[in-house]
Amino acid sequence: MEQVPSTGRLVQITVTEGYDLKGFKGDTPVTFIRAEFNQVVLGDSAKITVSPEGSAKYNFTSSFEFKPEGGITLDDLAHKPVFLTVTEVLPKEKKQKEEKTLILGQAVVDLLPLLEGQSSFQTTVPLHPVQGSPLETPRSSAKQCSLEVKVLVAEPLLTTAQISGGNLLKVTLEAAYSVPESFIPTGPGQNYMVGLQVPSLGEKDYPILFKNGTLNGNHSEAKACYEQTISFVVDASEMHFIFLRLGLIYLEEKEYEKAKKTYMQACKRSPSCLTWLGLGIACYRLEELTEAEDALSEANALNSHNAEVWAYLALVCLKVGRQLEAEQAYKYMIKLKLKDEALLAEIHTLQETVSFGNPSF
Repeated sequence: MEQVPSTGRLVQITVTEGYDLKGFKGDTPVTFIRAEFNQVVLGDSAKITVSPEGSAKYNFTSSFEFKPEGGITLDDLAHKPVFLTVTEVLPKEKKQKEEKTLILGQAVVDLLPLLEGQSSFQTTVPLHPVQGSPLETPRSSAKQCSLEVKVLVAEPLLTTAQISGGNLLKVTLEAAYSVPESFIPTGPGQNYMVGLQVPSLGEKDYPILFKNGTLNGNHSEAKACYEQTISFVVDASEMHFIFLRLGLIYLEEKEYEKAKKTYMQACKRSPSCLTWLGLGIACYRLEELTEAEDALSEANALNSHNAEVWAYLALVCLKVGRQLEAEQAYKYMIKLKLKDEALLAEIHTLQETVSFGNPSF
């Protein structure tokens, strides 16, 4: 393949507008966007107020330098998307010094068109809500919240000769047939990821990952697929949702040691509220209450609006005999409307056993 020039070229990513947005504190929140690529923060947008119709004009441009020698390479552009995180800035309360924020959702922009000869393209990317985000409930049934994005380079990164002489493999997963029973749509919807092993020069296998869809029902086949996919990956940050799904399956099957190990790997490389929550649950089930509280506190620091985090904090406090904290955690859990009825019943049973923890007693 013809050598790519080593001169650095600027890749610009512009988020022009967001659609069907809303926040934790109402339908017209103050928001901003953070752009990241290759584990580097490219910048934050100005703080923009969402209109009553749900739109926000960001006109936010960030950029990075494409430099094959000693910088961002073609391989990076092929395998790594741009992450766009939409965050709500909460109104300041009395005597509050520091600004508080909550993540609403995240979108990804695939840069593969730049390796197909395009010097610019425009796309509308879906904004995927984080768990507990108000974006989980769309403003209108016909639309999903999204971002309008433009990508631009001054000139094509590859010439026609380079593209024709290249060996870029592009795989599109259109549909799956004769799938196992675990994929039958029964029960609550769940994220799934498909892994396809692709040998490279016969030396090493690499997975190709597809990150959309739903997986339901029995998880035995899914667990085996997740375990096999993880065995091919070194960097957990690129496998965040795989670790979350595998950890959850271990919890559901009461394999708590495996769940703890899985969530710990994710917490070390790609920490989030959900990874710390999973670790906290696993430790609680193993009766490792100090470790459980530490993990749940980390989860709570990242997202204080997750009802399940407060639920398990209440359980820990009930177990160790801290009445006031148990009641406070329980109040927050009720305020945030915990949806897990089995978990709520478990808390009520433990409250009756220890004779405290429920302010209504």
